[in-house]
Amino acid sequence: MPYFLIKGEFHLFYQGKRHVGSQPDGDSVWFKPKNPGNLKDVGGRKAEVNPGGFVQLRFEGIDALELHFRGAHQERQWAAKARDFTLGQLGFSSVEYSGEKMLSVKTASPHPRAGYILTRAIDPYGRPVSFVYAGASNHKDGKQVFLDVKTLNKSINAKLAQSGNAFPAFYTGLPTDLRSRINALARSARKRGFWPDDKTLKPTTIADLAKLEELVLWPKVFRRLVSYFKDGNKGVAKFEEWLRADKDRDDVLWIVPNSELGNMHDVIIVSGGKLSLRYSPEDLIVVPR
Repeated sequence: MPYFLIKGEFHLFYQGKRHVGSQPDGDSVWFKPKNPGNLKDVGGRKAEVNPGGFVQLRFEGIDALELHFRGAHQERQWAAKARDFTLGQLGFSSVEYSGEKMLSVKTASPHPRAGYILTRAIDPYGRPVSFVYAGASNHKDGKQVFLDVKTLNKSINAKLAQSGNAFPAFYTGLPTDLRSRINALARSARKRGFWPDDKTLKPTTIADLAKLEELVLWPKVFRRLVSYFKDGNKGVAKFEEWLRADKDRDDVLWIVPNSELGNMHDVIIVSGGKLSLRYSPEDLIVVPR
């Protein structure tokens, strides 16, 4: 599958009239393209550029635990480990944080770090959906290259899956061979990283947002539960009803083992005040509306 290769630098902060620190996590970081024009029209969308000239990346094929989402977080130890793993892979050897929750980057060394991305889509929030690489590439900037399994294996996305620091997370359009490879890497990591603590397939009592923040759970479900609890709900008994009430939150999913379309409410199990998924994240593909 052809992807655009965009060269540039990874940044964690910039100094304008004041210091502005990013809040990176395991699957999202600032990227400054060498040629901003390369991201003006990818898949019919334009990348959103912040005042420092950076775009926020969204890593393709994986989903790391959330360090910050609508003021909430997932299990903090593993979420921070995913962030630190990614920044280490990018070449940042020392990162200092500031702020009440120690999420904003104060300084980093060495900084910035050279690298490149492979992308063929910008998401609705203006983020290039990317396979991410540290270092140099022999390919020309802005040209299309074929992304095969061998090239995928060198990406930080693949390394996150292989190290047990990210869940598989798929959207339609990702080629089957690449999806299968990410799944294989994630399966090989089942005894590493956060996987021994994963509650996605295990019926778990989730009384409120505070309890949710203690758990390792597929981030797609976590984000929906954050909104559910912030709507004033307690416990998970009404979660399926809440999903059904709004098509924008009741995600359309291709359920791979059944070869059929469903919705988020079809793949969750709520029983006795406990919640779990019927299928592993690797068996679900999100279908954008």
